[in-house]
Parts: sequence; structure tokens; C-alpha cells
Amino acid sequence: MQSHYNYVFDNITNTYNFTTKNNILYRVAFIVDETFSTISGEEIANIFQLIIEKANEEIEPYDSKVSKTIENIIDKFFQRIENSLIYVCSDEDEKAKIRYDVFDRWYKKSEFKENVVKIDNILNINISKIEIHKLYTSFMFHKSNSNYNKLIEIYSKIEETLNSK
Repeated sequence: MQSHYNYVFDNITNTYNFTTKNNILYRVAFIVDETFSTISGEEIANIFQLIIEKANEEIEPYDSKVSKTIENIIDKFFQRIENSLIYVCSDEDEKAKIRYDVFDRWYKKSEFKENVVKIDNILNINISKIEIHKLYTSFMFHKSNSNYNKLIEIYSKIEETLNSK
């Protein structure tokens, strides 16, 4: 029995797409993220934001093959050692903390821990003098990445940078 769904890369949308047994379409994308370059003032290449989108509105019962499929896609992404990944949990439906916890559980159960570092950072962003917005973020990169220390340093400055503007 196959542990993940078959997926295809769509060259038009630059997404990996797969459909579950319940006919739910998922899209996975790696979007270039310039945050590290902006903060450091130098070109920091190969940093991407991970976007996972369920294209259907239906509520899907738990399906372990979904996480295995996403894991397989991310595994291919990290075959390039210099690639780094930022995951920002969307809160449009007030489920950011739940997504953050699910992503953390997934990483802890995955085989990525052997070669890929994951750092978490819950950012408190000042929207106004009285309103603070929480951003649940995770950052993953290969232990052999040549920018290892620089990546950690820059990631730790994101909240300060966002709040200084």
C-alpha cells in the first residue's frame, strides 16, 4: 500500500497538486521569500515560504496520507541542501495556533529531524499602540546549509524588524 498520494507539478501555477480519497484537492507551493535579504541588507538566496492550501471547502476526515504526501514533497525540496523554508500559519479563520501545533507534531514524527533543523518563533507584531497580532512561524533548513549561523541570526531579528517599521 502506498504511503502517500500521487502528485503532479503544475508548471502554470508552480504548485504540487494532489487529490485525496475524499476528492479533496491540495496545493503545495514554495514561494520565494525576500524577508531575510531585506533584514540583512544582502542577498540571501534559496529561502522559500511554504504554502499549503486545501482548495475545497469540505471538511475532510483525518487522512494520514495527506501529511505523508506533503512530507514527500518537502523531502524533495530539501534534497537541495541550501534550501530553507519559512512556514507562517494563516489565521484568517482563527486556526493559526492549531496549524502551528499540527506542523510541529508532523516535524517531530518525521525523519527530517536527522538532517533538517526546525526553529519556531511566535511573533508579536504591533498593529497599533493597543493591538498586537500573533504570527506563528517556523523556519526549517538543512544542518549542512552553508549559511547555518547567519540564517538563525536573521530569523531571530524578524519580530524586531517588523515592529520597528
